[in-house]
Amino acid sequence: MNEFQENKTDTPERTISERHIEAVRQQGGLFVEAVRRTRMPMLVTDATLPGNPIVFANQSFVDLSGYTMDELLGQDSHFMNGEGTDPEAIRRYEVAILEGRDETLEILQYRKDGTPFRAMLFASPIDDGQGTVTNHFLSYLDITRRYDAEEDLRNLTSELEARVAARTRELEAVNAKLSALVTEREMLLVEVNHRAKNSLAIAASLLAIQGRRQPDPAVRALFEEAQDRLNAMARVHDLLSKSEKAQRVDVSVYVADLCEALRPITENDDRIRLEAKMEDGILVDADTAVPLGIVLTELVTNAVKYAFPAPRSGMILIQASRSQPGWVEVVVRDDGIGLSSLREGSLGYGLVRSLIQQIRGEIDIRNEAGLVVTLSFPEASQ
Repeated sequence: MNEFQENKTDTPERTISERHIEAVRQQGGLFVEAVRRTRMPMLVTDATLPGNPIVFANQSFVDLSGYTMDELLGQDSHFMNGEGTDPEAIRRYEVAILEGRDETLEILQYRKDGTPFRAMLFASPIDDGQGTVTNHFLSYLDITRRYDAEEDLRNLTSELEARVAARTRELEAVNAKLSALVTEREMLLVEVNHRAKNSLAIAASLLAIQGRRQPDPAVRALFEEAQDRLNAMARVHDLLSKSEKAQRVDVSVYVADLCEALRPITENDDRIRLEAKMEDGILVDADTAVPLGIVLTELVTNAVKYAFPAPRSGMILIQASRSQPGWVEVVVRDDGIGLSSLREGSLGYGLVRSLIQQIRGEIDIRNEAGLVVTLSFPEASQ
């Protein structure tokens, strides 16, 4: 309930208020009638009387408050305050009344039946022309619907923020779990590559032992070729086990490491140089890196064996670049004798073509002042 005071009918404030209203009616004329009829709820108080009582209320205020005109006259101007009214709003209103200045504020008020409503209160002093405040003019704008809508929006926003925060926590937990799984998978892939390297190295050693026992040179050569290819696969898995990401490999780093691994086959022959020129930032999947490493090992090994018959010298160059968006081009070039009958039988075309098809790539072999082998295949998806 509010602070409405009963039994104001026979009080001096009520008597004076009635006289004041009659005087205002007689003197105010059209202005008073306009205020009486306006849809804006309005009050007028008498600042010259104790308690600054209400001396006038229009019909709109009667409708808003639920009180009759008889009940309103003589009441304290803030009689609609109640238990839920903000003390700070009450303080601001009272200070403005004491200081005789305008004030605009939002305030919670209570009707006669006890129902609350939110109002925008406009308070203005009226003086006698000599600086003395004689009346206060109060008007109310019912903003309950706007306030309720804003409150609903605030509650909805708060609820949405809570949901977003909860969902974010869930996603962070899932992301942390996925990150842990990815890390675990990377470690497992590294371990798999390491074990594959060891297994291939053991198999190559067994082939070497078995090859040395063969009396026929042609058979020993076949064992040696098989051993070289197993060693190439072992080197590729060794490089993958040392890669920062077991699922993707940087081609420039990968080929540079591969060249270093292949360099021992040229160390006993200072006539041959092995170089690599790579474009940075090209990534391939591990499923592409393994066949690619075997193909490059096959091509470089054959170039060392057959491109530079003594006393000829030269260079083997490996280049990698993006030939077009999403495609990688790797070129193995030597300035040796070119494709001859000597190399055709040992180049391992069947193995190389099969591996290139496996990575959905293409191969082009040309004689251009030596042999140029161009490999094209898809880059790892970003």
